[in-house]
Amino acid sequence: MGRSMYGRSRPRPASGATTMPLVVQLVGSHGSGKTVALTRVVRRLRRSGWRVTVLKHSHHAIDLRGTDTDRYRRSGANAVVFAGRDSVAFLDGDPLRFARSLPSDVLLIEGYHARRLGRRFRIDGPHDVDRIVREIRAYLERKLRGPSPRRPARRRRA
Repeated sequence: MGRSMYGRSRPRPASGATTMPLVVQLVGSHGSGKTVALTRVVRRLRRSGWRVTVLKHSHHAIDLRGTDTDRYRRSGANAVVFAGRDSVAFLDGDPLRFARSLPSDVLLIEGYHARRLGRRFRIDGPHDVDRIVREIRAYLERKLRGPSPRRPARRRRA
């Protein structure tokens, strides 16, 4: 029986301690396949038992001027969390700080062209999706060692 691609894991922290997630950043132009590539990576990581957070950078405003959340932010709140029926938005000046604070093994970042935030990969277009997925998977395979801390080891049938 073969090992899963991420069958080796990073060393576990001491009991109760947390570690910073492994950060992978994917940049490319609009329509280049960034989301398609990262969703494939997310599926593979989750099947292997890893906790994954995705941070999607956008140039579009989330908080509209004059809304309640805008008023809270302008009043000086350190952070504002907006909860809807099926989603939550964290409104703060530093979303990377928030994303890194979540209980996660891997942080995948889409965008932030002007900043280098982790191991950075560049995708050139939709034709490049398969190559970039292979490169990201190979990088993660090298970095994530041993069994996933949240997935029990498979046992062989006798």
